[in-house]
Amino acid sequence: MSETRYPDRYPVTHEIGAILADFEVLSAGTTPIAVAGRVMTIRGMGKVIFADIQDITGRIQLFVQAKELGEAEFEKFRETIRIGDIVGVSGVLFVTRTLERSVRAGSYRTLSKMLHHMPDKHHGLVDKEVRFRQRYLDLIMNQETRDVLVARSKMLREVRRFLDERNYLEVETPIIQSSPCGASANPFATHHDALNIDVYLRISPETYLKQLVVGGVNRVYEMGKNFRNEGLDPSHLQEFTMLEWYTAYWSYEELIPFVTELIQHLLLQTVGKLSISYQGETLDFTGPWQKVEYVDLVESDCGINVLDFGDAQSLLDAIKTRGIDLGNVSPGISLGNLIDKLYKKVSRPKLIQPTFLLHHPSVLIPLARRNEQDPRVIDAFQVLVNGWEIVKAYSELADPQLQRKLLEEQSQQREGGDDEAMFLDESFLKSLEHGLPPVAGAGLGIDRLLAIATDSLSLRDIVMFPMMR
Repeated sequence: MSETRYPDRYPVTHEIGAILADFEVLSAGTTPIAVAGRVMTIRGMGKVIFADIQDITGRIQLFVQAKELGEAEFEKFRETIRIGDIVGVSGVLFVTRTLERSVRAGSYRTLSKMLHHMPDKHHGLVDKEVRFRQRYLDLIMNQETRDVLVARSKMLREVRRFLDERNYLEVETPIIQSSPCGASANPFATHHDALNIDVYLRISPETYLKQLVVGGVNRVYEMGKNFRNEGLDPSHLQEFTMLEWYTAYWSYEELIPFVTELIQHLLLQTVGKLSISYQGETLDFTGPWQKVEYVDLVESDCGINVLDFGDAQSLLDAIKTRGIDLGNVSPGISLGNLIDKLYKKVSRPKLIQPTFLLHHPSVLIPLARRNEQDPRVIDAFQVLVNGWEIVKAYSELADPQLQRKLLEEQSQQREGGDDEAMFLDESFLKSLEHGLPPVAGAGLGIDRLLAIATDSLSLRDIVMFPMMR
C-alpha cells in the first residue's frame, strides 16, 4: 500500500491553545496560520462545513467553504473527512456571526485516518477498563484526563525548579539493585543472567543517595520510579513516582517548613490554589498544618500505648483484647510492622486535613535517628492528607555500628517470615564507616499529591498507563 495517504510532516505554525490565547492579535493579520488536530465534530450546511478539531492544548472550529477551497476540494473534504481523522488546515482566523472563534480554511490535508468508530460523543468514554487500557482514547475523549496529564507535567517541572533554585543536585541511582534497602516493603525479584545473581527492582533510592552525601554532595535529590510488590488500593500502585531529597547539616525540624513551602508551591503552580476540593471534602493547605504525636494519637484512638510493648505477640494480644480487627496478620510479623498495621487501622483514616505526624516509634524506621530525650522514638514526621501518607521525613541515622545492628535485626526478621523487613545493604553500611554528616531526608509521593490536587479518586486515574491484569 502506498504511504502517500499518510504524509511525513505538516508545517504547523501554532498549537490550538496558542491561537486561542492570542486570537485577537493573530486574527488581525492576513497571514495564514497552519493548525493540525483531530476532528471531533463535523456538520454540513449546504456549501459550508463546520468541524471542530482539537489537540492537547485546546479545540477550535474549522469553517470550510466551497468558495474558499474550490468545489473539488470541498467535495473531497465532505466525502472523505470523518470524526476521528487528523487533518492539517491552513487559513485565516475570524469570528463567526455566532461569535465562534474559527479558522477559515484556505487549504487542508488529511494527515491520518481513524479506522475505528469514535466513542459516542454524548455518553463519552466512562468505562474505566477501556480508559486505562486504551489511554489514547481516554485522552481524545476526556478533557479531565488531558488536564491531569498537563498538571502532572507541571508538577514534575516545578519540583525540579524548586529544588534546583535551592542548590540541590539532581542525580540518578540504580533501579536494579542487589540489595533493595531503604524502606519496609516486599520487592520485585528477578535474575541477572550475565552476572548470575538475583536482583531486585528498587523500593527506594535512599541508601544510594546517602552514599552520595558521604561523598560530599550536601544537597541531592532524585525523582523517579520505585517498585513495591504490595496490594492494590486507591492510594497504592506497585510502580509509583517518588521524590527523595537529602540536606546535609539539617535535622528533621528544618524539613518541616521546607516541606510545607514545597507542597504549597507545587499546588499553586499546578492547580493555582491551596484550598483543594477532594471528593467533596475541602482540604486547606494554607497552614499552619496541625501537628500530632504518633504515640499519643494511637493511644487516644484505641487505648494502647505502643511503647509499652517489647515484642509483637504481647502487642497482638492487647489488640485482640480490645476487639480490634487487623485482618490478616502474618505469623512472622515484626513489632514495628504490627504497630504500623495498628496505626493504619485506628488512626490514619481520620487524618483528613494536612497533618504533621511526629516521632514514630523507633522500631518502625531503622534508618532514622533516635530521639536524644527518648530513644524509643525517632526524629521523624509524616505529612498525612486524606488519610494518605504524602511525605515521610526524618533525621538520618549516622552511627555505622548502630545502623548495622538494626539492619541485621531486620534481616533476621525477614528470615523469620516478615516479607516487609528491610534487607541488609553492605555497600551502604561500608559508606557510613567513612562518615555521614548530620543529614535529614524526605520522600514525597508525586502520584498521591497529584491525585489530591486534581480530585482524582485513585492513583490509576493519574498514571497514564497503570498495570492491568
